[in-house]
Amino acid sequence: MTLGRLAALGLLVIAAARAGGAQSVPELRIEAGHALVRQRGFEAASAALLGVSWRMPTDHWTFLSSASLTYAQDSLAAAHGVAAISLPWSVSEHLQTELGLAGASFSLLSLGRGGNVNGFTRQHFVGPNRGTWVGGGVARSSRDGVHSTSSALDAGVWQRIDFLYISGSITRQSTSDRPLLMSAGVPGDPDLDRFRLLDGQVALQVRNGPHEFTLSWTARTGLEGTEADFGALSVGGVLQLAERVALMGGGGRQLADPLRGLPQADVFTIAARLSLGPKPLPVMQRSVIAQAQVVPAAGGGGELSVRVFATDTMLVDIAGDFSEWQPIPLEREGPFWVARVMLPSGKYRVAVRVNLGAWRAPRNLARVRDDYGGESGLVVVP
Repeated sequence: MTLGRLAALGLLVIAAARAGGAQSVPELRIEAGHALVRQRGFEAASAALLGVSWRMPTDHWTFLSSASLTYAQDSLAAAHGVAAISLPWSVSEHLQTELGLAGASFSLLSLGRGGNVNGFTRQHFVGPNRGTWVGGGVARSSRDGVHSTSSALDAGVWQRIDFLYISGSITRQSTSDRPLLMSAGVPGDPDLDRFRLLDGQVALQVRNGPHEFTLSWTARTGLEGTEADFGALSVGGVLQLAERVALMGGGGRQLADPLRGLPQADVFTIAARLSLGPKPLPVMQRSVIAQAQVVPAAGGGGELSVRVFATDTMLVDIAGDFSEWQPIPLEREGPFWVARVMLPSGKYRVAVRVNLGAWRAPRNLARVRDDYGGESGLVVVP
């Protein structure tokens, strides 16, 4: 993929974002930093990093796009662009479908010049404290005029325990990209033109407000045509310095990724992130957890219940467009403030406010910005 084609892809992503999300306020982030990259058989090389991400939420879907550039010495090492859309199901607020398209142009030290294009999809089930997903993707890569194809199937599960997030996933990959595997030190059977890999990953993430720390371990096994049998450890974190500025860093091994055409390498990065556009939404206090649930009624519609885990000394308000944004009555049930309201079938917005702060969406709902610096959650009553 030439730089001209990559630029065209970037323009297409921007045009689609503007057309699809013209009625919403975008969230724009710019990241810049430095990386140290070491591939097998080469000395470590320094690289400059530049990334841009754009998120546009609407009442019906969320559009996300991003682009990144890695510049090493006097040559362009890699450029990537991704566009994805997340579609919630009207029958249940717990179901979401993600569709995406990505492209890349790269000049890898050990593999020559080339490019990659891939498409992917994932089906998510998102609950208040846990979720699952299944997905897959297909790709085509080209290096020095030699083409290869790859595919992948993956499934995973995650669980939240207070501020701790634990996830596990398994990915089965099939590829004809022999040069990519050989550059990682994985020999391929010369009598086969297709190779299959199995990856298992466990990740641990700690979130303290806007701050994050992630630790992950990936084990790779060769199923057919390869003798891969090794693992990779990586760590990363985000430190929020101000409302719009964050410091990010990370390091570890990046395994060869046939679907995206990425080589295996040891990568260490440090970068700064600047958030532009609307003022970033503050995070609800860690001591406050709000969740919403809809129980369908036999004749249609259903009961919306909102539970807020907060001390009885906190002033808690719950409201929505169904109450013309006037607070609705609350009851104290154990450690929770609870509000219940019967609603006819349809889509509604609901929000929670603590100690007269900004309105926030319950944690298990899709977030929708308002025009006053707050947000609400989108709920669907069948």
